[in-house]
Amino acid sequence: MSTQQTPARTDDPGIAGILTLVDAVVGEAFGLAEKIAANVAEVFTSHEAVRRTDLAGVGALVLPSLEDPSARIQGAGFVAAVDALADSRWWLEWFMLRNGSAERLLVDTDPRGENFYDYGSLPWYDVPRDTGRRHITGPYVDYLCTDDYTLTFTVPVAAGSTFVGVAGADVRVFTFEKAVLPSLRAAGRTVAIVNAEGRVVLSNSARHVSGTLLRAPDATPHQIRDLPLALVDLH
Repeated sequence: MSTQQTPARTDDPGIAGILTLVDAVVGEAFGLAEKIAANVAEVFTSHEAVRRTDLAGVGALVLPSLEDPSARIQGAGFVAAVDALADSRWWLEWFMLRNGSAERLLVDTDPRGENFYDYGSLPWYDVPRDTGRRHITGPYVDYLCTDDYTLTFTVPVAAGSTFVGVAGADVRVFTFEKAVLPSLRAAGRTVAIVNAEGRVVLSNSARHVSGTLLRAPDATPHQIRDLPLALVDLH
């Protein structure tokens, strides 16, 4: 697939409908992530030494979204940079829906532990850390939280010029599909939404299922707004 991208046309009614629905889902996820990031950044700039208990505002932001039946968020929170907190080298202030109820994600953050969760090399963490930009990871099977195909939306969090972690939100691929697929089917041609790596997030073609890497040398991806997503015409 060509790496050169052009903006997706908004004067095409079919494309405009797709963009509107993508904006709604992605905007909800990144919107919550940005609110969490702003809250955490304020904590770090106003405290000389931040502890886990100082992150209570994260739950206050996340839990209403998880408990809202109309919301599309499956999980959200803040993941601290190594040594950013005074009382824990690794920490996830993360909440998720499980069996219809919101609960805190509990993982082993002790590097000496047998099940230590070393998130430092995972793309939802290291891409925002290394680029300073928001990122969409997936589709991937999230065995930690959803046990389902998932998209993770993350943004870097900084206190001044210091990276202190990432804030993010999870959306099931099924949820994204339910919201956007009707507009894809109405597009009048075969199209796919792909992530920055060219992996299919969603398409209206049975040949291009979610999660597969698109290999279409003649296809030109059309950038969707300023998002790390593109729309591709499939031939």
